[in-house]
Amino acid sequence: MGNDVPQDIAELLDAGDVEGALARWRAHFDDVGGPAARPDEDDYVREFNRRLTVWQQLELYVWEVERRPHNARSWKLLGYAYMWAGLYVPILLRAAEQAFLISSAHEEDAALTSNLEEKMELCRLALGGDEDARAELAAGEHAFARQFETFPAVIPMPEPFVHSGIAPQRELKVTAAIIAPDLLDILNG
Repeated sequence: MGNDVPQDIAELLDAGDVEGALARWRAHFDDVGGPAARPDEDDYVREFNRRLTVWQQLELYVWEVERRPHNARSWKLLGYAYMWAGLYVPILLRAAEQAFLISSAHEEDAALTSNLEEKMELCRLALGGDEDARAELAAGEHAFARQFETFPAVIPMPEPFVHSGIAPQRELKVTAAIIAPDLLDILNG
């Protein structure tokens, strides 16, 4: 595969076929048993994510954790997507923290677990209004996701979150009440 997005997926994205690219990416994950923390895969997963909005990333990684609930990397990628989206919808920072916690429960590498703990702390600080933490999220979101023009009508939540009481239902309806009050500052910043 190399260090770039697999060619057929890149071609779909270049043609503007995001749904086709997501379907192909899902098929790729099925072929390889989900995302793995392998150096040869890390670069092209990161590159693919940069070409998706946070909302498209959430759609993909919610699907992935439901498909492979014991894959630590799947939960970590979902955590990142919720973390970046939490810049705009702060309640998602709690979902990010929970995804990172689940990932760390399946992770055996102490360095990766430590990294996950740092991300959980970043989520807690940002949710508490810490300006430095929010600035770090903004920088990360701009570096690891494509810009979006509109909010989705709903934000998906994985079934394990519903079963464990982390989320009340499979979809969180996007309303003005859940969007960050400093949204214009974030978008203009």
